[in-house]
Amino acid sequence: MERESWSMAQPGLRSVPRLVPSVSAEPRTPLGERVLVSAEGFRLTSERLEAAGRSWRLEEIRDFGTRHASPGFKLPLAVGVAAALVVPALLLQPGSLPVTAALVVATVLVFASIGRLVVAADTWWLTVRTAEGERQVLCCQDHQLFERVVEALGEVVERPAPRPVVPTARRLALVR
Repeated sequence: MERESWSMAQPGLRSVPRLVPSVSAEPRTPLGERVLVSAEGFRLTSERLEAAGRSWRLEEIRDFGTRHASPGFKLPLAVGVAAALVVPALLLQPGSLPVTAALVVATVLVFASIGRLVVAADTWWLTVRTAEGERQVLCCQDHQLFERVVEALGEVVERPAPRPVVPTARRLALVR
């Protein structure tokens, strides 16, 4: 028994497979450019930095800086402890709808606080300085990716040399 394909088979016509070019996940780089670090929305090559919908040649980047922030734990801990202290007090109350609702809310707050503490992650930001000013180009919570980006950027960006400190001439003053 012959099977028909999803299209209507017509006598005299043969189905011909078509080749469809695959869509590359990464944009192409010009010849001679090597990709040093690539992530979603960010790419550093040997010639340019592409991030935040913009592209800068490495010669345009004067300097870069990093910033690190840890999530605050005080609020989730305080809410969790307060809710945990309320639960036993509510259990001593006679059963009624408001007490039951308060007990459910307190229990949800305890588990939400625990979840927030478990899910919390540090965040790192990368800022580049060009002639146009400073611009944040990367914000991520993947520490290993961030370290690779900073290391590679440090290797390819020429940071300005610190200015030599010129000693000032000291003057003697005659004091009477």
